[in-house]
This record gives sequence, structure tokens and C-alpha cells, in this order.
Amino acid sequence: MNKVERVRAALGNRPVDRVPVGLWLHFPPAQAHGRAAVDAHLDYYRATGLDFIKVMNEHPFQADVTIASPADWRRLRPVPLSAPFFQGQLDVIKGIVDAVAGECLVITTVFGPYAAGGHTSGERITEHLRADPQAVSGGLAAIAESLAGFCLACLDAGAAGIYFSAQGGERDRLTADQFFTYVKPHEVAVLEAIRDASELNLLHICGNNIRLTAYADYPSHAVNWAVTPGNLTLKQGQSLFRRTVVGGLDNRGVVVRGPRHAIQEETRRLIADFGPQGLILGADCTLPTAIDLDHIRAVVEATAP
Repeated sequence: MNKVERVRAALGNRPVDRVPVGLWLHFPPAQAHGRAAVDAHLDYYRATGLDFIKVMNEHPFQADVTIASPADWRRLRPVPLSAPFFQGQLDVIKGIVDAVAGECLVITTVFGPYAAGGHTSGERITEHLRADPQAVSGGLAAIAESLAGFCLACLDAGAAGIYFSAQGGERDRLTADQFFTYVKPHEVAVLEAIRDASELNLLHICGNNIRLTAYADYPSHAVNWAVTPGNLTLKQGQSLFRRTVVGGLDNRGVVVRGPRHAIQEETRRLIADFGPQGLILGADCTLPTAIDLDHIRAVVEATAP
């Protein structure tokens, strides 16, 4: 199998020649934008042997109004696709897609409306939503409309799908009613807009102690979450989501610390425990920037039967 065939088989819960691997990290600031970002992604992909590329997004969402109080959310309007932070990400996607020329699938990171609202409000979104949920919900609707158009533009630029970073579902952040009423509808709206336009939409549910059941009906082709205390195991998550799961490795654990033989033992254990189908081996979240890339190669090599 080539890399595209391998990933597609995993997404279809079909037999694979080896379990595909997807791991990612933030690059240093000097490699965060423009051609330097394109080259950093390509160098990382070629040095590690990973099965697909996940494009990092170092272009945080920016509203055209200052969000200082809950009432300010009512003034938000959809941001046009011509916004520099959208165009900067699209340029990176195009550069990477052109360079790999179909050798692997490329997906790109998009932060969901709640996370994007955190970017544009200086992370005051939680306190604002608690104070005036209707105002914040109106602002999130405008952000969701912006993101839906951006996601479609990413697909037009050659991305095979969206890595959708969903936030706000932690039990200690918002009440269940607040999440289901004021956060979830806007996230689902973005994912619905791309449901039939892509082949690898990866839902990343960020955080610990999450209401994972709240995400069971989010449309995506695969799901990634942190397998940590308070969250589900990979097998439990597969039963809940009924689609391919991505993850298993602690992003601050043995894959970072080593040694190499321990990394490979953990990789083989994960595959043996879960089974080789319906799995893409990954991590709970982003790996440290300074990780030894040989540790990632060790994971890829250990998936060989």
C-alpha cells in the first residue's frame, strides 16, 4: 500500500499493511509562516516517514471589533475570506499540497468557533459566555459562518480535509446546558458545511475530563482525544463514535522521553490491544517542538508487521 491507500483503508475500517501514523508539532516561530512554514512541514514529513501531513495553523482568528465585554460579541460579523490570516494559511496549504503532489493526504488545522472566539477575545470567552450567553452565541454564529467558508476554501486549495479543534466540552469549564445550547450548534454548523466535501475530517476534542458523549454526533471521518484519566480509552471511544480513532500515545510520555526500544514496545502494545483496523496511531495532542525526530521514526518503524 502507498500512504494514501493506507490511510483510506484505515478510515474505511479495512485491512492495512501496517497501521498508519500521524503525529504533529509546532515549529519554531521563524518557521511559522510563509515559505518557511511550507519547508518546515515538508522537512518534518520526509524526516519521519509519517503517513499524512497535518498543517499547523499559526494564523489565529481575528475579529474586526475589540471584544472587551460580553456585549461586544453582538457586534461581530462574518470575516471575509480575504482576511490576511485566512490567506496566510491558504498559501501554506497550497505550497505543501503542490510539493507532495499526491504522495500523501494533507489536512489542515482549523480551530472551532469556541477556540477561535478565545483567540479573538483574549481568552475571555468562558467568563463572557457565563455572563451573557445569548450575546456570545450570536458572535459565535458569525465566527462559524466565517470558518465554514474558510474550510471550503482550504479544500479548494487541495486539503483532503480539516483537523477541527473542538474546545469547551470540559466538565469544569461550562455546564452541560451552556455547552449544548451555546457552543455545540456552532461547531456542528462548520462540520456540516464540509461533511460531503472532504475525505479526512479529523475531529480533535481538546482537553481533559471532557463530556465525550456530547461529541458522538459531530460529523467527521475520524476522532482524536486525549486518553487520560477522566476520558475514554481508545476502545471505549471507538464504541462511542463508531468511526476510525486517532491517538493512543501520551504526547508528553515515552514517545518524548524514549528510549527507542521503549517507544517501539509501547507502539506494538497499543496496536495489539486495539487491533490493526480502524486505527491511526497518534498522540493525545501536539508533541513538543524539541522532540527527537528519531523517536517519531521509531513509532513508524514499530508499526511494521
